[in-house]
Amino acid sequence: MWRYCRLFAIVTAFVLLLTACGGAGAEIEDELPPVSDEQLSPEESDVQFVPDKSAVTPEPDAQTVPDTTPEPDAELVPDTTPEPDAESVPNTTPEPDAESVPNTTPEPDAQTVPDTESDTASEPDDEAHLSGGLSPEVNIVGEGIHIGQLSYDVRPDSCTVYVSENGVYVPFLVLTADYGGNTLLLRRDVLPDAQAFNTYSAAYPDSAIDRYLNSEYVQTLDAVRPLIQSADIVVTAPDALGVSGDAVQTIEREIFLLSCTETGFTNLVNAGKEGNTLSYFADPAHRTASRENGTAVSWWLRTPDTYYLSAAYGIGADGSLGSGNAYNENGIRPAFRVPSDADAFPTTDIVQGQTVYFLSA
Repeated sequence: MWRYCRLFAIVTAFVLLLTACGGAGAEIEDELPPVSDEQLSPEESDVQFVPDKSAVTPEPDAQTVPDTTPEPDAELVPDTTPEPDAESVPNTTPEPDAESVPNTTPEPDAQTVPDTESDTASEPDDEAHLSGGLSPEVNIVGEGIHIGQLSYDVRPDSCTVYVSENGVYVPFLVLTADYGGNTLLLRRDVLPDAQAFNTYSAAYPDSAIDRYLNSEYVQTLDAVRPLIQSADIVVTAPDALGVSGDAVQTIEREIFLLSCTETGFTNLVNAGKEGNTLSYFADPAHRTASRENGTAVSWWLRTPDTYYLSAAYGIGADGSLGSGNAYNENGIRPAFRVPSDADAFPTTDIVQGQTVYFLSA
């Protein structure tokens, strides 16, 4: 009997002990907060990004050129490629009778096509000749003058000469008569289409814009091509990019962009000295450029921002200097040299009501 009582007491004590432990465990569980998703996955704002000097999109620099990506304006070039007048070629499509004899001697209607086309081509020229602009064949109304005598150094109030570009006379500024011994011309307005500097690298030699100017664009200058003199221009060395370098080298080009140094922006931390400052740009107002309709736009220089690998300098619509991604599209102002003794002639046929000078080989 004593043994049964003792066993009962042990069992009872064990049950009481288990009950006490269970209660304590419940209290511990109540004190632990549930695990949240935030504790398992850190917030994105905790991740630290290290700025990269070779970043393709330098945000601070992009703010300095508010208009670094002007879209091409189709309205700017309504007449550069005159379309044939459909009304003036009524018989270019053969009648059903001609279809039955496709390879025989041309019918009288077919013979009129060449004359019709020549008439169509001459009509825009005649109209432009009167209103001032599209035909390179203009009347000379006085004696010629050496192009060097029209330079800003000599005639600061009238340093413009007209050059035929794809058969259209456009104004160029005669910046100086001594750019490596020749006269330097700069397109007054940007080209109708904005273009990228390059696809990535901001090194000027063999960039997309360098290739375009010396392959496609130079072909538009047939009327003065024999006069164009290749120039030794100073450019930033490609290995200076991405390290804030200022090393430069010399390349030879027919057509080129101006540099930061040449446009009056000197002593830059992230740019090499490319040439010498031109006196024309001593006036900050001369740094602005526009489309043919007068809208001010930003335009590329040939100088890379060497803090980055893919940023080049340009001048904003307000005349200030900034840098932007090389793949951005900005205005293009081609420059080239001609002999200082090349003749420019006066005419009243290019700008209605004015006597202006034009250059022709």
